[in-house]
Amino acid sequence: MKLEISCSKASDRFLSKNRELMTEDELERLIIQSVRKILKIEDVALDIKSLKDKYRGYFRIRKGKIRIIFSLKKDKVLIAFIHAVGLRKDIYR
Repeated sequence: MKLEISCSKASDRFLSKNRELMTEDELERLIIQSVRKILKIEDVALDIKSLKDKYRGYFRIRKGKIRIIFSLKKDKVLIAFIHAVGLRKDIYR
């Protein structure tokens, strides 16, 4: 299945200001690995969690101090939309 990845403007801003913490390539690699784990294509040692309550349908990736919140949508292609990338202390506000 083909995967398309897109980011929110806030995620792009965080990545451009914090290149020493995470690069766009690293983010893309993490999303691809996460989707493969969610779809049970590959078992990857990655801290990923399905969120609950008002965040139902969203997933969280934990990579050190960084948190990545994204959702998946199945259409003709599988779309991973990155809603937020940020530090743990700021991401859930």
